[in-house]
Amino acid sequence: MVAGVSFLEALGFAAAVAFALFLSWAISREIDPAHDWSAFTALPFTLAVALFCGPPALAALFFILLLSRFINRSSGLEATSFDSALLIILGAILFTNGFLAALPILAVALGFDAFLAPADRRQAYFALLALALFAVMVIFFFPGPAYAAGFNLYTGFVSLLIAASAVILGARGGKKVVFADRKAKKLDHRRIYLALTLVALFFVSELYLKGNAGLALHYPAGFVFLGTAVYNLIRRTD
Repeated sequence: MVAGVSFLEALGFAAAVAFALFLSWAISREIDPAHDWSAFTALPFTLAVALFCGPPALAALFFILLLSRFINRSSGLEATSFDSALLIILGAILFTNGFLAALPILAVALGFDAFLAPADRRQAYFALLALALFAVMVIFFFPGPAYAAGFNLYTGFVSLLIAASAVILGARGGKKVVFADRKAKKLDHRRIYLALTLVALFFVSELYLKGNAGLALHYPAGFVFLGTAVYNLIRRTD
């Protein structure tokens, strides 16, 4: 409203920024479930950039949040066939909007979920479905080989930060027992590591595909990974 826009436009912008903050907090909780307070480290930076540059790609961040909870079972509940189908639909929608990494990353997650204990063999069929859908959409909707912008100085540096942060989080993640939200189940650290790795891989892939535009769409990723990694380094004596 201070910027001189209408109330409804200001309200929509405020809601988008608020959702971006929530997603930054929630994704941080999924990649570093052992520490409650590390999820808050990214919030001031996400807020500052959102206010000046606009909200990020909310649908892509929401997809990553759902994917993380699907893999690490932080809810305490096993994924259902409906959850898998919903993620595939969301991945297909993201593909049509230019987020090409969603479906192949999801296929990998479904494949691992079919064999990691407690295994659900049905997920293997959904993994094949995700791959088949990805192949069909590449044939009919792929924008062409020149689509990938590749890494430059900025996206390459951010990608290295994300990779280094993932290594730090992975090294620190096994030092504390983590419980799910429900049923007081202990989370499987293999699943936590897998969720962390796939989230990092998704963001790095998007930076490679989109170049500098990927930074504008996914800037909470850098803040989430860097913030949680720095928090873990500070608390390295735990």
